[in-house]
Amino acid sequence: MPSDIILVVDDEPIVLKIVAAILTNAGFQVLAAASPADALETARRHPEGIRLLLSDVVMPGLGGPDLAEAFEDLHPETEWLFMAGLPDSPEVEERILHRGLAFLPKPFGARTLLAKIDEVLGRRAASVAAG
Repeated sequence: MPSDIILVVDDEPIVLKIVAAILTNAGFQVLAAASPADALETARRHPEGIRLLLSDVVMPGLGGPDLAEAFEDLHPETEWLFMAGLPDSPEVEERILHRGLAFLPKPFGARTLLAKIDEVLGRRAASVAAG
């Protein structure tokens, strides 16, 4: 059963709510932020380890990759997973895909989301090695 803390950041309220619900139902502890500023404030107020930052790429103010870099100063232990509705955008191509960072195109279903999180957190590799 997962117990990792995941911070979800998306400026679209319905996406934030649905993704948070999927992760909560899967057993994760979920923190939700409606903006990059909220995410950084949550990181400052949350001294425990945050295992994963699941962030939209294109948001007003600070985009997902810039948020992740600022977030790293507060929580260097955190893995990153980016999501976006425009996977062919220059931001996604240059700042995420060309750097080999984890990415999930929107829309996605619950199974796809959870499988990608398992991949990013190394669960599948760990369970295969243990089995």
